[in-house]
Amino acid sequence: MLRTIRLSLLPAAALAACSTPPAHIPPQEVPTGLQRREGESFLQARVHYGIPILQRSFFWDGNGESDDFGPGLYAFHHYSDNVAFGFGGNLATWLLGGPDAYSGEFEGLARIYPDPTLPLFLDFSAGYLHATEPVPPGGTEWNFTFGFGPGMEIPWGEGSSLLLGATYHHISNALGHDNPRNPSQNEARLWVGYAWNF
Repeated sequence: MLRTIRLSLLPAAALAACSTPPAHIPPQEVPTGLQRREGESFLQARVHYGIPILQRSFFWDGNGESDDFGPGLYAFHHYSDNVAFGFGGNLATWLLGGPDAYSGEFEGLARIYPDPTLPLFLDFSAGYLHATEPVPPGGTEWNFTFGFGPGMEIPWGEGSSLLLGATYHHISNALGHDNPRNPSQNEARLWVGYAWNF
C-alpha cells in the first residue's frame, strides 16, 4: 500500500518540479512630477477663466465687468532649485455684452516654490495686452498687465504634472496717450494646466 501511495504522488511531484516560480511583480512607482532642479526647463499649457473683481481691490480700482477666457502657453527655466523664470502668452475672448473682443497677451513670469517638500508655488507676472476692441469698455485696445497668485502641482508622470492655479490679474493703460481715462480691470483668473520637462 505504501508503494501505491508513493507511485500516485510521482506525477504531482513531477509537475511541481517543472512549474516555474511566479514572476516578480515590481512595486507601483509613484509619479514624480516636474523636476525643479537648477538647469531644468519645462513647458506649460493652460486654459483660464477670468472673473471681474468690481470696484477697489488691494490698491487698484477696477471698472471692468467683462468675463474672459482662453488658452496660454509658457516656457520656464530653473535658474536655481525651486525658482523658475519664464515667458509666454495667452489668447482671450472678452464677453462684452455685444460683439466679443479678442486679445493676445505676452507675459514674463517668476515661479517660486516656498517649501521644496510641498507641491505649492507662487506666480508673479507682468506683461502687455492688445485687443481688437477697448477692454474694459471705455478704455483702450492696449493695456499693461500684472498678476500674482498661488498654484498647485499634481504629479502625473515622470517629468510632468497637472497644475491648478488662481491669479489676481490687473490690466490698465496707465493713462496712456490714446485715452485720458484709465478704466482698468481687476479679475480672478482661475486656470488649469499641464506642464512637462523638456
